[in-house]
Amino acid sequence: MVITITISLSFSLSLSIRLNILLGGMTPLYFHVVNVCLHCAVTCLLMHTCDRCVFDDPRLAFLTALLFAVHPIHTEAVSGIVGRADVLACMLFLLAFLSYIRSVGVCDSADCLPSTVSVWVLGASLLLGTCAMLVKETGITVFGVCVFYDALVCSLTFRLSVLLRSRHLSGSKIKDLLRISVPFLKRACAVSLYVAVIMSFRLWLMGGSMPLFSEQDNPASFSPHLLTRFLTYCYLLAFNAWLLLSPAVLCYDWQVGSIPLVESLWDMRNVAALLLGVVMVALCLHCVMSLQRLENREVLLGVLFLVFPFIPASNLFFRVGFVVAERVLYMPSMGYCILVAHGLGRLCSVVGRWGTTALTVSTLLLLLLFSWKTVQQNDIWLSREALFRSGIQTLPHNAKVHYNYANFLKDRGRHQEAIHHYKTALRLCPRHASAMNNLGTLTRHPEDAEHYYRTALDTNPQHNRALFNLGNLLKALMKSLGRHKEEGLRWGLVRTTKHFHTHTHTDTPAQQTWRLPGQWEYSVTVCLLSAL
Repeated sequence: MVITITISLSFSLSLSIRLNILLGGMTPLYFHVVNVCLHCAVTCLLMHTCDRCVFDDPRLAFLTALLFAVHPIHTEAVSGIVGRADVLACMLFLLAFLSYIRSVGVCDSADCLPSTVSVWVLGASLLLGTCAMLVKETGITVFGVCVFYDALVCSLTFRLSVLLRSRHLSGSKIKDLLRISVPFLKRACAVSLYVAVIMSFRLWLMGGSMPLFSEQDNPASFSPHLLTRFLTYCYLLAFNAWLLLSPAVLCYDWQVGSIPLVESLWDMRNVAALLLGVVMVALCLHCVMSLQRLENREVLLGVLFLVFPFIPASNLFFRVGFVVAERVLYMPSMGYCILVAHGLGRLCSVVGRWGTTALTVSTLLLLLLFSWKTVQQNDIWLSREALFRSGIQTLPHNAKVHYNYANFLKDRGRHQEAIHHYKTALRLCPRHASAMNNLGTLTRHPEDAEHYYRTALDTNPQHNRALFNLGNLLKALMKSLGRHKEEGLRWGLVRTTKHFHTHTHTDTPAQQTWRLPGQWEYSVTVCLLSAL
């Protein structure tokens, strides 16, 4: 099994990987063992969090942990070695949240809100949240969860109600509200300022700019029509919610045609987005009514844990490099499990003895189904071939899975099968530049190879591999000319220069980015001159 490790790792993540290598070498088994242990630790932390901050009944906290432990959506994050970033970030997320709650005291007086009992514990919460952000960008959302929980549960749930009902407050109620809110406002301002600083630091680490993605990574974000982008983003929210509710169809890659764009208001998929909107509005209204009655913080915590960690992946503030990624649902699934456990608990309280028995049996069956699906998904992640083949079986209309499987076949020397899947990828996505380039490397006829390389460069003028391969092809063609090297050199440069000027002096933004003086000609000239 090939181990792929991203370079931009935080200290915590890189330290865990270095310890893995030090103790067990590059054996994949030890990496998987550590990932599973981290997942168990996250499950225990979630149960502790629910027992302390969410549920009054410890059985519901245990049920939440069971649902989280066996949910099939976690397979990619836990089984994939690089998925450790999501698991470790989730663990730090929960530790930061628990530390923040511990730093907030309990105040029984109506004249003040809970104060910060320990600045050191609050500082530890900020540090843990920073580590979570450095491991995975979604970790920064823990600060939003902490501030909202502080405002709606720790502080205002009781104090605001007492304030509005009291007749013995001096002066304006607004002044009294601001006066007693000083401890909370200090914490909120400190956290907000700290978040602004670490976000600036994170942006500085990234070179002052956001990552660049291609249209194949996230087609909706490149659509010129605002309505298409809006409708597609809304549907993707519903699609992610459905993956949590019913993880029957899972795939390691949802890019390049897996989910067609929603381009019309009359597309039936808009019903799913509308239904999700109705459900979320209903949950928010329920939270508001519950706060007025000073009860039922379970739904509030479930919504906070579900919504906030997903915001960075929602395309709301910036473009992301994927359509759907199951690994990014690792954190939001905590909120889903809390809401499901709370719903089952409420149902059991109203259906009677026989209804409770039926719900218990149904819950056990659900846990067994989730466990069975998780075992199946783990079998898929056992090898590269099984993973790529499963993608073709699950999403045969996805050009990316055909491209990945073709790369695997090419590495194994099964060139004819690889050519078939490269051509299938191009049929599904005619502008797949990498598939054109790789197909050119397998083509026996130089004319066909040159055609694929040039077509790849027409599609993506910045495709370095296609540029390099075309240069090598021209060099090989020139070598075959024998004693006519000078004529061959001029022939290659004339054809290359003609292609460069023909396909860069256009009005398309993608091709305008390649107007670097002489870079195209220079790269191919180096390859040609090396043959002299």
